[in-house]
Amino acid sequence: MYVTPHRQKPKNTVSSQHSKGKTRSQPQVVAIPSKNRSRRLENLPYSQAYPNWLRTLIMMQRSSEIMMFSLVTVMLTIYGLTVYTQQLWTKEYRKLDHLQRQERQMTAANEVLKNQLAQQAENPETGLVPTDPAKTIFLTAAPQRHLQQQPTTTKAVVSPPKPPLGY
Repeated sequence: MYVTPHRQKPKNTVSSQHSKGKTRSQPQVVAIPSKNRSRRLENLPYSQAYPNWLRTLIMMQRSSEIMMFSLVTVMLTIYGLTVYTQQLWTKEYRKLDHLQRQERQMTAANEVLKNQLAQQAENPETGLVPTDPAKTIFLTAAPQRHLQQQPTTTKAVVSPPKPPLGY
């Protein structure tokens, strides 16, 4: 297969078409050797300024990529905090349940001890004497005294507060 050679233009030519003050260069033609030793000519794409609508779309794509990356980061952070909070809540709830169980056991043990003390008190070998109403002592209340007003003409000396010595 043979390709007919086209007229080659110089590599650094500038076309007379202008796009908003920017110049466009013509496509460059470069000879690329093929397998069957004939030369095949291809047009290389020329650099051109993108239209405004395409630049806007590219800018929107880049900004949406940044926004999506940020949203995924925030979402993963919130998910991680949610999982961490649930694990922490579960751990603290187990602690609370354990403490409540210990409280019930201590209350039961306290009642058992009270019962044992009451049974020991009833035992005559302990030497405890039951209460006798005849030996009860009654005290009379002291008479009511009225609060005397002190003159407020003296100035109280305010001392600076002392800092705590330690905990």
